[in-house]
Amino acid sequence: MATTELDGLITRTTVILEKPADWEEWIFLRKDSADRHHLWSMVNPDLDEATLETLEEPEAVEPEEYHDEAEGDTGVVLKDMTTVEFQRYQQAERNYDRALAKYTIKKKALNDFTQEIGRTISRRHIHLIQSDDTAYARLKRLKKHLCPSTAERELQLIAKYRQLQSRPRSNIDSWLEDWLHVARMCEAVNLPDVTSPRAQRDFLLAIKGLDDT
Repeated sequence: MATTELDGLITRTTVILEKPADWEEWIFLRKDSADRHHLWSMVNPDLDEATLETLEEPEAVEPEEYHDEAEGDTGVVLKDMTTVEFQRYQQAERNYDRALAKYTIKKKALNDFTQEIGRTISRRHIHLIQSDDTAYARLKRLKKHLCPSTAERELQLIAKYRQLQSRPRSNIDSWLEDWLHVARMCEAVNLPDVTSPRAQRDFLLAIKGLDDT
């Protein structure tokens, strides 16, 4: 099911995951969203959890790691550092600050994506993910319950394709848009029903006589 949102001056269409037939478009949009922040390798429900990339907070820099104790040290590490040691420590601090900033941004993006999953599924499916705190766990759960098998998906696409073979009686633009959309999805899974020249023949038969209506 698709809904329309207004984001400033941009109109966006959001697919709401309500039934198995929505899965392919819904998961495509979720992947597209996750890829904007390079998150998909952390949440991809097709992967085993052990193989997922993890987000780890960088370790803080400790001054003691950059100073070799020497006779006459005061016990105040920063004061006891040599010039070279202090320069190395400062560089490490800068590197840490940059890494922490990237981590913070990515963590927020991951949290936002986790919430996005909940906002883009049907209300009647919320119970499926209520005990799942991570984006990966939510996607995995939804895939288990709502992702159709390959055979089911092919049957759904064939049914949609055959339905569109009836000559449109009105709203030709909408019918043409649906035809192109379904044909692309059929091609993506290599369904013989839409292989050339069969698809061209079906299309020509469907539009035959439109000029006379």
